Amino acid sequence: MGTKLQLDHRLHGLLLLLVCLVRGALTLNLDGSPGSYLKYPPWDPCLNGSLSFEFKTKEPNSLLLYLNKGGFMYFEIKMYKGGIRLRLNFGDGTQILRAGEALNNGEWHSVEVRQDGDSTFLKVDNLEQHKKSSTALQDFTPSTSTNDTFLFIGGIPPEYDSRKFQSLALKSVIFEPRFTGSIRNLFYRTCGAEAFRPQPLESYGVLSKDIDHCERGNPCLNGGKCLTTDSGVYCDCQSTEYKGDRCDI
Repeated sequence: MGTKLQLDHRLHGLLLLLVCLVRGALTLNLDGSPGSYLKYPPWDPCLNGSLSFEFKTKEPNSLLLYLNKGGFMYFEIKMYKGGIRLRLNFGDGTQILRAGEALNNGEWHSVEVRQDGDSTFLKVDNLEQHKKSSTALQDFTPSTSTNDTFLFIGGIPPEYDSRKFQSLALKSVIFEPRFTGSIRNLFYRTCGAEAFRPQPLESYGVLSKDIDHCERGNPCLNGGKCLTTDSGVYCDCQSTEYKGDRCDI
């Protein structure tokens, strides 16, 4: 029953994505509810590739993007205390880049990650940081021998909490707060080729309408987080000691 419900949710999410694409909408709105995510084909940075997107949110901490290579190699972009933190491992240990502040202001901001030889660049709006790696980046090329190499936006699918947990290079990623907000203009550029817009493979928690029911006020009690979903208002009680529809128990 649980597997069938997950498949129904994914099918519903994919249908919403197709509707957005047919209508020409370039903005995808994630509700941040438990299990919400967008799934894309893997991005291969090579020695001169890039990845870019725009986002807006009012939350200071959340997972924006995660690419799992397998083994111990990964690529993660997250909101951290209102700024952007890029954490990655190309095979020579964890590296961290930070840029931007107070980005959770509900306005659009741009993020670009660019690889130039052994240097990784993180650009947030007009601020850029970079670091050098001692390992050639072609070693980070996503493996074609596994079915678990994908790029996720906003969160990790629920099955990685249990049966696929060991396939995650960065296992702490499943505990990151899910992204609540909007994503648009995601582009890959692979191995110096022309930039292209990848098509989403599946999703859950994508809003069909850009309406924020929580703007009318927060009905959630005891510090519960108000989320707008297609079914109406949802109270996320995970960060509290309460439960119930309004975090009142």
